[in-house]
Amino acid sequence: MQKELYLTEDNQHQKITSWMKECKLMRKYVAYELDSSKAALLVLDMQNFFLDENNHAFIPTAKNIIPNIQKLIKYFDKKSRPIIFTQHIDTEGPKEMMTKWWRDSIVAGSEDSNIIPQLFTNLGEMVTKSRYSAFEKTDLESKLREKGVEQLIITGIMSHLCCETTARDAFMKDFEVFFVADANATYTEELHIGTLKAISHGFGTCIPTEGIVNDR
Repeated sequence: MQKELYLTEDNQHQKITSWMKECKLMRKYVAYELDSSKAALLVLDMQNFFLDENNHAFIPTAKNIIPNIQKLIKYFDKKSRPIIFTQHIDTEGPKEMMTKWWRDSIVAGSEDSNIIPQLFTNLGEMVTKSRYSAFEKTDLESKLREKGVEQLIITGIMSHLCCETTARDAFMKDFEVFFVADANATYTEELHIGTLKAISHGFGTCIPTEGIVNDR
């Protein structure tokens, strides 16, 4: 697969405008409105494994979503709303489908496993996961229920794998999903847009970062 740098500081406005048009074509009915007093921010797998240019799993566009995720973290911290980071750690079990599929692993305690220092992890909680979905074999749902969370703001990597799977699971657990179009990233724009369309059609509301941080 040929990786792409499809979102940059220079083209961000144009890309967001185009993506939002695509999303609106998928579903015009608005099922719910954003209410930050009911929301939690989820930051998925922003780890060196995906953000170090020397790694084979490097996602070129991922570095350009960091400023948007930083804005969202600061916004949620100011609102005193929950912020949850996920750290993907593979189990390396020979029968685990993730191991079979990728023949690769993120090892606990390795430099690759660490969340990048540009994100303020001290402002939130950490959930360790070993599947695409942040809900699978974790205590994420119980953490959210305990905090009275009804809406989940999803950011991170990769759009079409962990982020989309988590969004689908959140919907099936009756959370109101907001998928931040310019704060999620993957290898190609085609994969990213495919996720935005799928989410918009059946699982949640796609929204730009500014649509959240400018909400009053």
